[in-house]
Amino acid sequence: MTVKLYDTEPYSGVFKARVLSSQPLPPADGGKGLIPLQVELDRTLFFPEEGGQLPDTGTLNGYAVTDVQISGDVIRHTVLCTGPDDFAPGTEAEGVLDWETRFSKMQNHTGEHILSGLLYRQYGYRNIGFRLSDNTVSFDTSGDLTREQILQMERDANAVVFRNVPVTAEYPDPDVLAGTDYRSKMEIDGPVRLVTIQGVDVCACCAPHVARTGEIGLIKILRAQRFKGGTRLFILCGRRALEEMQRRQTLLEEISHMTNRPQEEADDAVRFLLSEIADLRAQVRDLEYKNAFLRIESVDAQEENVFLFAGEMDAIVHRNLVNRLCEEHPGYCGVFCGSDEAGYRFIIGRGSQTLDCRIPCGALREKCGAKGGGKPEMVQGSAAAKEEVIRAVLDHC
Repeated sequence: MTVKLYDTEPYSGVFKARVLSSQPLPPADGGKGLIPLQVELDRTLFFPEEGGQLPDTGTLNGYAVTDVQISGDVIRHTVLCTGPDDFAPGTEAEGVLDWETRFSKMQNHTGEHILSGLLYRQYGYRNIGFRLSDNTVSFDTSGDLTREQILQMERDANAVVFRNVPVTAEYPDPDVLAGTDYRSKMEIDGPVRLVTIQGVDVCACCAPHVARTGEIGLIKILRAQRFKGGTRLFILCGRRALEEMQRRQTLLEEISHMTNRPQEEADDAVRFLLSEIADLRAQVRDLEYKNAFLRIESVDAQEENVFLFAGEMDAIVHRNLVNRLCEEHPGYCGVFCGSDEAGYRFIIGRGSQTLDCRIPCGALREKCGAKGGGKPEMVQGSAAAKEEVIRAVLDHC
């Protein structure tokens, strides 16, 4: 059994322990002459991957700890070192946590507890799935939340942060546990560790947390999406939330400069630009229509198969041009948009119901490496080939 120092010393960053065992792991070469070694200690501050949270990182005897896993009561550390002699059984090892990463996880995990506690108390919903990596935090609710409910929950969660209430973790006696109403995502065998946020939440949890909610600083719900009948919330707390808000503030400043509008009017400025873009696209499409049908007028009316090559054009214009050609010519009619350098997007239709457009498409796949397909009446795809090569293939269809 590995003694879990992180249970009782969540704020410690350095520890000493005795090596119980060590064994090499594949691959044999970890790079720069180092190999991955699985090291078991009698005690550890490293929190393993558990409960939806990724493991702590840091060093053992100066070597990088790249993974920490738990199996039953045993915790094993993956260390990149020179060999088994670095961690001979019975020797002493010194562990040093990446404290900034550990504390960030403590902030985010405790922030999630606050939100999950409010979720349960206010709406009767449960947290049914939690993920905490080095970059992102998300959890799934058992019921659907409205935008207004999410905003209110965020305000209430930060009010808990501002009150700076205590956060405690303990293993209560079985009798006390039996009379305690607490949250848990699964049935637990053996001792249950309860994390209590005063007046907000009581939850079975194995991870380290901050001692008081004020240490979280800020809880921010970044976005929400529907997920399996409930809501998936993406959140950030503490330093991560601050960094994300700074990043978004920088983006807002850039939008303000680019649109020459105050930051508080950025949404109006973007809507105006999008409206202008939509108008310009409509004008471009109109010009493309006119240009396309001018191309049709230049085609000999007696031509049976017609294949036009043009620059890039709107997808709707592209399809309508093929349809128009099919109305006026009895053979295969296709339009290839692009260039010899960039390749071509194509649509091929038929002017007669006796034809099968999959035939020229198949020839282009075989001879030009084209991609695409469709039905007898129309096919579409792309070809990275020159116009003269494509025309030579189509001439034999």
